[in-house]
Amino acid sequence: MYLVQLTLEPSGDAHPPAEIKQALHDAAPDVVDHVTVHTQTRPHLVVSLFLRAASLDEAEAAAKRIWQHATTSCSPLAAWSLRRAEVPLHPYDVE
Repeated sequence: MYLVQLTLEPSGDAHPPAEIKQALHDAAPDVVDHVTVHTQTRPHLVVSLFLRAASLDEAEAAAKRIWQHATTSCSPLAAWSLRRAEVPLHPYDVE
């Protein structure tokens, strides 16, 4: 399982639609395990997708396809543009 974060940019004063989580899950229910919408992020909206995938590259590609499918089935998402779909990599120190 991979955590892929979608970074979304609104057009104008668009607010995240209430059905965003369901639309993303329904776009690929066999791949999407969980969706979290981070409403406190600025200036972009961040959505975390927990995806079942065989590799990091496959997970990021699946996230892009999921977003594209969700925007066709949930018209309020058309007010948002996908800026990034990537697995967050956080460096850490090993002592």
